[in-house]
Amino acid sequence: MLNDPWASLVASIRRRRAPDARFFKPVCLIAAIDLTNDGQLDAARLDAEVIILRFKAYVSLVFEGRAEMGWKPLWHLSNDGLWTFYADGVALGPDDFGADRKPGTKSILFNRFDELSIDQRYRDTWQDESQRMALRHAMLNILANDDEGCRQFARQLFHADRAMQPHLWPSEEQVIGELRLSKSQLDLFDEGVGVEVHDGFDDADSQEFDDLDDADFDLSDRNLPSPLRTPSVTEIGEVASPTAKLNSASEIDLDKNPHIDSSDDASNLEDFSEIQIVQITVILGSLPGNAPKGLALALIAYKTELEKRGARPIIGILTNQHAIIDAEYRTSDASDWLPPGMKEAGFRDFFRYHHLFLQHFPFMSEREKVISRINVDETKATGEELIRPFRAAVEMAKAAQNAGVATTDVVQFMQELKQGAESLAGLPNDVPILDVSNEDRLVSAAATPKQRLIGTAIGFLERAYNLLGATVGIGTATYPAFAQNLNAVLDMLKSLMRNS
Repeated sequence: MLNDPWASLVASIRRRRAPDARFFKPVCLIAAIDLTNDGQLDAARLDAEVIILRFKAYVSLVFEGRAEMGWKPLWHLSNDGLWTFYADGVALGPDDFGADRKPGTKSILFNRFDELSIDQRYRDTWQDESQRMALRHAMLNILANDDEGCRQFARQLFHADRAMQPHLWPSEEQVIGELRLSKSQLDLFDEGVGVEVHDGFDDADSQEFDDLDDADFDLSDRNLPSPLRTPSVTEIGEVASPTAKLNSASEIDLDKNPHIDSSDDASNLEDFSEIQIVQITVILGSLPGNAPKGLALALIAYKTELEKRGARPIIGILTNQHAIIDAEYRTSDASDWLPPGMKEAGFRDFFRYHHLFLQHFPFMSEREKVISRINVDETKATGEELIRPFRAAVEMAKAAQNAGVATTDVVQFMQELKQGAESLAGLPNDVPILDVSNEDRLVSAAATPKQRLIGTAIGFLERAYNLLGATVGIGTATYPAFAQNLNAVLDMLKSLMRNS
């Protein structure tokens, strides 16, 4: 039974995890198990660098901004007792790292130890492949019973041989269903599916919470169920669409989210983008001069994305522009400016094909669940206060482009967000726009236009900020300046959200 050899270790890992880096330890441990199963690790002398590299490979597909941080859970798993770091034969502990009681960087950690090995109490158990697999399933169960990001890792790592092939990952429902079949898991974890509740933490736990990078996380929120809590910036970043990448010229650029923006590759997928481009062209050609300006701009942005990426668009750009188009259309008196034919055919068909198109993006509902939890402060997210951070974002992007740090696509994207803010700033009734999911075609908690606008901006900028911190050399003077400006814009956008 799993709960004999591994019970105290699993309980420690479940309890002692940073609230906003909850996948770190389980993924790091699974990486070590998979390497051992492949014959690449010796329990008596673990290769720490190899473990970190496997962690990086796994995490880069789901949460690129944290992929370089494998040394953190590597260290903290020693506090859970799984393995021990040694220097000249003497075990290292928190006291060996001064007042902080933990290494501050990877280099500090790696310069202090010369040996890493599975603790003697677990050595024999670790050598047994069936026991390692039982521990692996325990880590999968922790991930599957946690937040959105953790559940993505449960899908990715459920089958070790498919971990680097996203199109072969099982669904969340399949993972949970199969884990429930394991009697050993049910014996060890008596709670049902849901986010773990933390009743408190001791001094040792708080050392691990210090690793968090996003200071907006409120620990008083940790007892609230995930669906009722405003998502953290990191959660929003995980479902970012577009996300950020560093191109070959070391510029920040737009990129598709490999998970959220993936489609089902249906044979007729190309037809939808072509139809929508034609329909928007007809609508734009028929709009009179007194049509809402924001409506035309959003239609142009929607059409531009389809022209640029065809049937494989950045889905967040389309849904954000669709929400603005719908809001402008609903809140204005269309009879004053819209020709009858456009009302009966043009816009009706545009909205219909938008929903049909989104049905081919099965993971869009995961983004919807996060974005719809954003608690917009309506006392701030209106008028000039809503526009101000987006204007600052455009200025930041233009300066970054001039300095060779960002691409023209980033500038265009920020301008489109600013145009959306200008449209929504004066509109009443920020109500949800129903979108589709891969199952019942309508999500139960659809996002509002302002939630989409703010969430889309925060998601991209958070990923860009993490990317700069993880991959750009600190010797390049322009990057720290850009990161500082980017962080300031993020703070402005976060001020538009309530914490609960």
